[in-house]
Amino acid sequence: MSAERPSSRVTTLPNLLGLARIAATPVVVALLLLPFPGAGLISFAVFVGAAFTDYLDGRIARARGQVTPLGVFMDLTADKVLVAGVLIAMVEVDLLPTWIVATLLIRELLVQGVRQLAASANVVIAARGWGKGKAVGVNAAIAVMLLAFDARTGGPLAATGFGPFIAAAGFWLAVAATALAVVSAWGYLQGAMPILLGRSR
Repeated sequence: MSAERPSSRVTTLPNLLGLARIAATPVVVALLLLPFPGAGLISFAVFVGAAFTDYLDGRIARARGQVTPLGVFMDLTADKVLVAGVLIAMVEVDLLPTWIVATLLIRELLVQGVRQLAASANVVIAARGWGKGKAVGVNAAIAVMLLAFDARTGGPLAATGFGPFIAAAGFWLAVAATALAVVSAWGYLQGAMPILLGRSR
């Protein structure tokens, strides 16, 4: 019997990194909803570590020849699960306003719908600079707001007195990311317009 090729295994390192990103979501959410002094810093560390795996898994998969359908699914889905779960929890604890989180989540649903439609027509609409900037901005805003949460809940950052400044920085990062989300969503719609209107590209 021939040995199983690495690319056919479920438990490859890239797949495990994607699973770790999903597993980190309830951890960060629980730390937000059930806070204690220091929970903000812990949630910051967990979130940043999980978000960094999104940078690693695709590169590792390509380098090792371990690109699989499951890996592609993880790459497309795990970071969205992490970000969506944390954003919703942030609304619950008044870290971010509903309009920002709603705009970001609606944008993801819209873009996903456009991509599915394009895929059904054998058309690939690649992520552009605006979309990549949005992803970086959202992750940065979440990370900063988690630090603000630590200051607000009596964690180590509370003693610095920088809590209001950190919260303001996180809020405006979120506003900037939301603007990028809207611009990038429009770019996706423009790219898919010929398909939406039943025209050839």
